[in-house]
Parts: sequence; structure tokens; C-alpha cells
Amino acid sequence: MNESAFPFLFSTHKMLFRLNPLIFQLRWILPFCIIWLGMSANFFALPIKTAILNAEEQEVGKALVYIDYVELQDMDGTAKGRLGFVNIKGGFQLFVVIDDGQQNLVGSAKNRRLYNKEGELLAHYDWTTFWSYVYSPDGTKIGEAKCIAFRGICAAGIATYLTGLLDQR
Repeated sequence: MNESAFPFLFSTHKMLFRLNPLIFQLRWILPFCIIWLGMSANFFALPIKTAILNAEEQEVGKALVYIDYVELQDMDGTAKGRLGFVNIKGGFQLFVVIDDGQQNLVGSAKNRRLYNKEGELLAHYDWTTFWSYVYSPDGTKIGEAKCIAFRGICAAGIATYLTGLLDQR
């Protein structure tokens, strides 16, 4: 082998790289990783929290949105009820239960409409890319919420809260 072609193989006094700048650069990786892991838990964790706004765009409640259900709360964090998917005979339906200790069924939702347990239409709901809107049966806007994911179930949950369906105690 030619020593001039591969001097780093035959020379013991030359280093392939300098250790000091490498350690200087690597010392920032550990704090960055710790901060990134801590922050990523807040960015990607469920539930997605959203404020429920009435027709005057005042915050009246909170929704905690999960993949297949929504928990609805008052402004102080008191649980009012839930709306979630149920698989019945191969099809999915949305049902509303009140948080009264017994989880009583108080309504259902389908085809962008919310019904009470007697089957009376309470509201229509719809959504865009970022916002969900709730309207009374006559078309009057009841309220809205910013739903950035799981918009269909989020919109149904917002309608449940804004119509007062969960106030039946």
C-alpha cells in the first residue's frame, strides 16, 4: 500500500477529526432533544381542546375532542356530557349521554342534525376546514367553534352543548 495515498491509515499522530468542535456541537443535542420531547407531548396529545362560542362569539363552554367522542364541559371544567360513536349492526351512530352519574341517553345525531331522545330536531350543524357552525331548525345561528380535527364529531358535540340538550337534569 502506498503511504502517500492513505496517510491517515499509517500516521499515528494525525487525527481524522478534531474532537473539541464535535463535542461542542453535540452538547446542544441533548437539551434540544429533552425540550422537543417535552413540547411534542403537548402538541400531539389528545384531547384537542376547543372553546365553544355562542352566536355573539362569547365563550360559553369547552369541548375536549377525541377521535371517536367529545367530552363537553362548562367554563369551570365541570363535565356536562359526551357525544360519541356507537357501532350498531355494522353502522355507526352518534349518541349523546348526560354526565349525571348514570350516563342517561338524551339524544342522537345523524346526517348533520341533532335530535333529542324523542326524535325532535334540535339543530343543524356543519363544518368547514377549521370551523364548525350550529344552527337552529329555523336557520338562526346558535354558535360556533374552531375544530381543527375530527370536525364531524366536533360539530355534533358543539351542537349538543349549544342547544341545551345536556341541561336536562
